[in-house]
This record gives sequence, structure tokens and C-alpha cells, in this order.
Amino acid sequence: MASFNKVILMGNLTRDPELRMTGTNGMKVARLRLAVNERRRDRNGQVQDFPVYIDVDAWDKLAELCGQYLAKGRPILVEGRLQMDSWEKDGVKHQKLKVRAATIKFLSQGDRPTGGTVREEQEQPAAPMAEDDPGDIPF
Repeated sequence: MASFNKVILMGNLTRDPELRMTGTNGMKVARLRLAVNERRRDRNGQVQDFPVYIDVDAWDKLAELCGQYLAKGRPILVEGRLQMDSWEKDGVKHQKLKVRAATIKFLSQGDRPTGGTVREEQEQPAAPMAEDDPGDIPF
């Protein structure tokens, strides 16, 4: 069985990066929220932007750089892969599909030059985001 998991997105950050450390191994993670607009005509024939909001996680050194250089409204290009996070809270199971960033390109002027690209230095083990408790993986 063949599979391929790669995502490339370009949009604007909807908030400042949330930088924190995981409880299990002290690894840094930056949570980003990206708005990607889909432009299409509405029922009245008017061109409208319909935003799609996507959660993106950046890890380790990439997380540090995002926390240092990115802010709400900044345009970025993200290359990564889809990842399903699962957790249980108050007896209720939750799942969320998000993007795990491998490369982030900063697209506007700021404290870092235009076109600056940062990459995840090495593949980090997948870590759950909700309660930092891996729980049971169904596969």
C-alpha cells in the first residue's frame, strides 16, 4: 500500500505564535494558527474570500525561531505533513487534524530578511499536544 503525506500552505497568522515546552521531555513547540483564503463567487455572484483556519505545530529550533520572528498577520509558507492528535479530557475522546511543519518560509519584512526559510533540523518523535499524554494509539 502506497501513501504520501505532504502539505504546502500559504496564508497569514491569525495570532502570535504560542511557544511552550512539553511536559514529558521538555521539547519546545510553537502553535501557529494559519488563515488560508479561498476566493470564489457567492450565491449572488460576488467574489468573496472564504477563510480556512489551520493549526500548525513547529518543534524544537523551528519553534524557537517562529516565537522570535513571527507575529499575528505575518504571511508565511508552510511545508509539512498532516498529523492527527488524539486525547481524552473529562472522559471524552477528542481528535484534531493539524499540520506538523518541516519548513516555514517568512514572506514579509520584519526582524528577519524577506524570504528567510527555517527548517526542522531533524525529525522529532510525534508528541500529543493536548495533555502531553500519549494514551493508546489505535494503529
